[in-house]
Amino acid sequence: MADSVELLLDPSSDLVLLEDWAALEAEGLPNQSRHQSFSNAPHITLAAATRIDGRYDDDLAAAAEGPPLQLVTAGFLVFPTRRKFVLARQVVADTALTNLHRRIWFALEGVPESVPTTLRGAWTPHVTLGHGLTSGQLANALELLRERPPERLGAGIVRRWDAKEKRLILLGGGGVSWEEQSGNLRTQ
Repeated sequence: MADSVELLLDPSSDLVLLEDWAALEAEGLPNQSRHQSFSNAPHITLAAATRIDGRYDDDLAAAAEGPPLQLVTAGFLVFPTRRKFVLARQVVADTALTNLHRRIWFALEGVPESVPTTLRGAWTPHVTLGHGLTSGQLANALELLRERPPERLGAGIVRRWDAKEKRLILLGGGGVSWEEQSGNLRTQ
């Protein structure tokens, strides 16, 4: 399991994605609502590697600084896995989002064993809707969701997932200063 750096959505944007999850769940289709971890929330993965530990937190917090982002979805993406599929909503890689992604990777300079699909030039920003769909389930999910329009999303807070320690570290962003809020932002 990889550690990751993730961009969280604001509460109203979370609801948009939770509606997608609920629509899939109502039809008995695999979806992210079935992932029972306390860390489960709609998010955009900015970076992932075998190990991203606390030594990067100050630089990641500095990279995350900035106002909230205004994003927009652009339809659905399908990622193949060994025998099944992942369904996601694509997020447009606008200048603000790609600049944040670039700053995050600059802060992670030298991190070993990075996940290649999160690197600049290979990254496709998205919010996962469900893992492990068969081809039939994928067809049903796309038919169910195809009428859902592109959505505007707000985002800003960046967090780090420590898979080894099973903990989240909120780094800031979205107008929240790491220095002002560091005592309130660290969670377990």
